[in-house]
Amino acid sequence: MQDKDLLKYIKGESTPDEKRLVIEWIRNNDKNQKHFNILKAEYIASTLDSFSHPNTDLQYRYFLAKSSKKKKTYYTAVVASIIIIPFISWFVFNTFSNINKNIENTEFLGSNIENVITGFGDHKKITLPDGSIVVLNSGSSISFPKKFDYKIRKVTLTGEAFFDIKRNVNKPFIVNTDHIKIKVLGTSFNIKSYADDEKTETTLITGEVEVFQNKNKKSVLLQPSERATFNINNNNISVDNVNSKNILAWQDGTLIFDKTPLKQVISDLKRNYNIEFVILSDSLFKYKYTGKFDNLTLEEVLELLKLSSPMNYRYENNKIILDSE
Repeated sequence: MQDKDLLKYIKGESTPDEKRLVIEWIRNNDKNQKHFNILKAEYIASTLDSFSHPNTDLQYRYFLAKSSKKKKTYYTAVVASIIIIPFISWFVFNTFSNINKNIENTEFLGSNIENVITGFGDHKKITLPDGSIVVLNSGSSISFPKKFDYKIRKVTLTGEAFFDIKRNVNKPFIVNTDHIKIKVLGTSFNIKSYADDEKTETTLITGEVEVFQNKNKKSVLLQPSERATFNINNNNISVDNVNSKNILAWQDGTLIFDKTPLKQVISDLKRNYNIEFVILSDSLFKYKYTGKFDNLTLEEVLELLKLSSPMNYRYENNKIILDSE
């Protein structure tokens, strides 16, 4: 990834496809994210003079000239200036408020928050400060403090993860998502809360959890093998009984669907196989799929879908095009 493409993203000039490529590049490894952090810090520092020099084109050329030197002393000065100049908080918030929430610049700001991100097709196992275990599914992120305070243990999740929480009756464990909050003392459970899904699901494996709606503060208490599904469209929570093994099958590379709308199936396949889908026929959205993909190749999955549904597929420009027969 070239710096000019990253700078275009930082300045908010990228197209949606370009944004997606930059985000995936940053998520790929820690080295990429650190490089992005430094580049963004340099750009912010270079714009601070814009109050007295409104010519942004000159400022941008000034930034490019300085960044080409790549001196460590310059990086140190930039970081120091960002920390001590009060303006920077306002600037970062307003300039980068539309950046993907998973990409949080904690390196140069000296934050005590850990951010762990998985790319599409990737899983990660994380040990939290209290010894609790989290397994993060593909295309997900989790943020948590490097050390929990004495009153509460709180994390923020986007995507899907399995939690195995160490019990501590004096220090509740809280998981925040966009639409719901889960409160536990010590238990194991699975949360699926992707930004582009229409539902957020919490499935209890062992113990007991309480699921709160963020807007109206209503809550439900779950027992093992119960799933609370929050529907974003109608702002409602429903509870049903499920097979816990099926819910956790993603950890072994298996995808299991039970009368699942094709739109949701495609979303899961996109994250699992790291490829874009385009659905051309609206009639396919009416189809619901029941089946199991047990560590299959993408080609095998597509053939199974084709056999069991009124669907054809083809590859085009690194995307899979789906249409009705």
